[in-house]
Amino acid sequence: MPRTGRTDSAGYPPTAPSRCPVAGSLLGGDPLVDFKMDLPDCSPHAQRVPQFRFQSAEHAPGDALALWRDCLSRSWELNVDEGAGAVPFHAEAHMWNMDRLMFSSGRFGPTQVRTRRERNIRADQFDHYRVILLREGRFDCDAEGRRTSLTPGRFVITDMARAESNESCSASLALFVPRSELDDALPHPIDLHGLSPDNACANLLAEHLVTLEARLPEATLPEIPSLSRATVNLLAASIAATPVNLEASRAAVEHILLRRARRFIEMNLKEEELGAAMLCAQLRVARSTLYRLFEPLGGVSQFIKERRLARVHELLGASALTRSIADLAEQHGFKSAAHFSKAFRAQYGYSAREVVREAQARRPAAAAPNRLDQWLGGLMH
Repeated sequence: MPRTGRTDSAGYPPTAPSRCPVAGSLLGGDPLVDFKMDLPDCSPHAQRVPQFRFQSAEHAPGDALALWRDCLSRSWELNVDEGAGAVPFHAEAHMWNMDRLMFSSGRFGPTQVRTRRERNIRADQFDHYRVILLREGRFDCDAEGRRTSLTPGRFVITDMARAESNESCSASLALFVPRSELDDALPHPIDLHGLSPDNACANLLAEHLVTLEARLPEATLPEIPSLSRATVNLLAASIAATPVNLEASRAAVEHILLRRARRFIEMNLKEEELGAAMLCAQLRVARSTLYRLFEPLGGVSQFIKERRLARVHELLGASALTRSIADLAEQHGFKSAAHFSKAFRAQYGYSAREVVREAQARRPAAAAPNRLDQWLGGLMH
């Protein structure tokens, strides 16, 4: 259970040693700092990823800013807009220790200016790259004269061994990567300080980081090494795509592409032309890539047919059905009633009319969904 506590000198609980020094310095490097630490489940069946939280709302208003400044003092000089009319200070940070990487999500306000000077660089000795992905708000970065103003969905990379300043009032995600991990994945030395890639792989990385935030709370320690490698390789591919790092990041890329494809299909089940050609154009991938993505699901055409059948099944089971079976079938891309009836029975083992009769028998006892398939079906669109 969450508790207030302190970690070892590296910033991690004794039950889960790690090689990443960043979280320890940012959150545990000052004796005045007090923060929430969620200890992982150390049972042999489920070792959760160590995570750390800071929430200004858990502290007295007069103490929160001082505590937050102490959290960052070793690595950053912090100035906060406390002028007339400024919104009250607030900071929420949630960090996960991913073995050699650290991932965090945060929401901060009002406008904060952070400056990393030579004394900070000497004090913490970080030899890491930092990736900041803006979710909402604003984030302006000056990396030794290389200036970037992010828009939501874009990210910037900075070298923590070099000076930097940034001004932000935002919700963002951050990834800290040891220099050796990223440099080894790149084809040649590249000046990354202040770089903000804008390409297909960069867009995929942004989606991957958003997914990471959602999945890490349930991830287990054995999953982290492969997840970290995929993340670094996808980052490398967004900087300089090579056959090696593209192949190494393939699993992460294909997961994101498949999620995009399934979402597009779900939103366009009534489109008569929905098929491989439309998906390839939408995703900007070759047919061979698309077919490989859907091979475990029975193929593109089969998956679309099954999703259309599932949507019609859901509509037929609604107690307020106002359309005929034939109309719904035609509306969802079936060329004839006979084609639809045959496909429906093959998929479910009973006819569409039986679904309608069952729905009519339930009226008007339950207008709201009262079956698991109805509840889950409602989540799909």
